[in-house]
Amino acid sequence: MSSNEKDSAGRRAKREECGKVSGMNSPMPVVATEPSTPSRHWSARLNLKFRSTGQRTELAHCEHEGPLRIQRLFHPDPDGKAHCYLLHPPGGVVLGDDLSIAVDVDHGAALLTTPSAGRFYDTAGAPEPQTQRVALRVNHGKLEWLPQETILFNGANAHLHTTIEVGDEAELAFWEVLVLGRPASGERFNRGQAKQTLSIDCKGRPLLRDRIVLPAGGRLQHARVGLGDNSTFGTFVLSKTVEREVGTDWLRAFNGEEDQGAFTVSTRSGLTIARYLGENAQHCRQGFTDLWQRLAAVPAEIPRIWHT
Repeated sequence: MSSNEKDSAGRRAKREECGKVSGMNSPMPVVATEPSTPSRHWSARLNLKFRSTGQRTELAHCEHEGPLRIQRLFHPDPDGKAHCYLLHPPGGVVLGDDLSIAVDVDHGAALLTTPSAGRFYDTAGAPEPQTQRVALRVNHGKLEWLPQETILFNGANAHLHTTIEVGDEAELAFWEVLVLGRPASGERFNRGQAKQTLSIDCKGRPLLRDRIVLPAGGRLQHARVGLGDNSTFGTFVLSKTVEREVGTDWLRAFNGEEDQGAFTVSTRSGLTIARYLGENAQHCRQGFTDLWQRLAAVPAEIPRIWHT
């Protein structure tokens, strides 16, 4: 036997011996690894522009892609303000979803809300986020962004980003209410994470920067200087300064009930900033709605969809 044949026989014997040790009669198959990717990716985009026609505000432009729609406009207010209902037909945001909403009000007045609470579902531990981007711009008109609460199911990986540009003569009312888990069903938020950013600028000058990164079950969620184990927190921003007496009366009216959470109100850079921390999303929206109506220059009609 030549030296080459001896080497070949030796390698073959070693492979056979390895197979016996590992309990296999054939070489270990090579397993291809794939990068972590969402099992599905569904982008949705909605661009809206509102413009005053003199008598009332109408939709000047509407462009959509994917599952984002609006209903026809309603005009219940005496100033002709347009009430616009945003629709997301799938009913919730799942792994791989990416929602993008842009609203522009140059002249006129528009109120945007949702027919029901938003929902971000469990991603089963996947690292990819569920993303919602909102870009609002109001120049000389009035824009009120008043959606119903957003519920983050246990295991959600929600990234919520909002940017707002306002002009010197703009009127803004913006709120966002987040619910961690489903407290009414006993479900707490102990898996996943939430990231939320809010930026408000006036002609390139920053007025407000808010950012929270909340890993489920982390210190921020449990600490008394954080959320204190509360499930619901909300922020309401208005582009006018609340008078001390009005703010005091409002706090007295809504902070008097036990086990309903607590509101605060402050002013900064010409903005009124109200916040809520507690366990009751409905009470949060009721308090914000009352403050919105107290500060309205003209009587503000509550969207009829909130009563259904």
